[in-house]
This record gives sequence, C-alpha cells and structure tokens, in this order.
Amino acid sequence: MLSAAPAAYSSDFSLEKMNAADVGVKAEAASVPAPAAAVKADEQVPQDLVYKFRQVSRELDAIRNDLTWVRNDIDDLERRARQMIQLNSSDSFFQFDLRRMNSDMSRRFSDLQRAAMDVRGLLSLAQKSPDLNTIARDMDWAAGDILRDTWPTLENSAQRLEWTVRSGKPEIVGYDAQWTAMDISRYCRQLSDQARNTSYDTRTLVSETQP
Repeated sequence: MLSAAPAAYSSDFSLEKMNAADVGVKAEAASVPAPAAAVKADEQVPQDLVYKFRQVSRELDAIRNDLTWVRNDIDDLERRARQMIQLNSSDSFFQFDLRRMNSDMSRRFSDLQRAAMDVRGLLSLAQKSPDLNTIARDMDWAAGDILRDTWPTLENSAQRLEWTVRSGKPEIVGYDAQWTAMDISRYCRQLSDQARNTSYDTRTLVSETQP
C-alpha cells in the first residue's frame, strides 16, 4: 500500500505536467495572429468617375465623326468659288453655303474647346485602373484622329478657299465672302491648335491611369 502511493502520486504529477504543457501549447497557438486577407492591387474605381471618363470619350468621338466630311465640303466650296471666278458668274447658293460652313466651324471649335476642358479636368481625378486606362486610350485615339483630320489637311483646304475667294470680285463671290472665308480659315487653325493640345492631354491621361 505504501509503495503504491508514490507511484500514484508520481502518475498524478506527470498528468498535471502534461496537461499544463498541453494548455501552454494551446495558448501559444491561440496567440498566433490569423493571416491577413489579401489586399487587392487596385481599389474599386467610383462609378461616377467611370461615367465621366466615358462621357468625355463620347464627346471626342462625336467631334471626330463630325469632321469626317468637312475637308471635302470645304474643297467643294473652293471649287465652286474658282468656277464662279473663271466663268465670271455668281452662284446664288454659294454665299449661303459659305456662311453655314463658317457657323459649323465655329460650333466645332466650341465643341472641341469644351471637350478639351473636360479632358483637362479628368487629369486631376485620374486613378490607376485598367477600366479607366482603356477609356483613356479610346480618348487618345479619337484625339489623334481629330489632329490628323485638322492638321495639315483641313488647314490647307481652308487656306486655299480663302485665297480663291479673296482673288474673286466681290460682286461675283459675295461682298462679305472674303471675311467669311477668312473666318473659316481662322477657325480651322484654332481647331488644329486645340486638337494638338487635347492630344497631348489624352496621352498624359493614358499615362496617369496606367495600372
């Protein structure tokens, strides 16, 4: 009986040590922090910003499409003016078409100015995002097309129109035709200058949104 007691005591003591060691392991395991959730490479872009980018892209697309046949129309006006001068005969619709072209070029220049300001405004809002970068590249493509449509081809066509009209008699080409042709030429130069600046800004926008 006496010899069994120490054995029992020793067994209890070992059990306590084992339980304590086990508790210590569990406590230590519980103290290890859980792995943090993976952080996304790109934060979610606000939908209103995506909408703004798309809206400006649509503006540039509309201007590009509007310029598709302008050079042909200006060349046609120059051809008609040259024919009037050669035949020494006036065209009753020429002055009307010339004024309409002047009004259209003024509108196109205003449209591009507005779009250029919108592009410039996006530079301060740009975030690095694949979606925004794709839209920015579309803008840059449209701005490049506008620049290629306006310089030097459209400028040259408008300059030829101005020279031809100014070479004609006012009673043949119209008494205000010279001033109108000069305005058309000026708007075309301003349009190409603005297109050059806009193209530079869209390239910057592509860089700013590149992930």
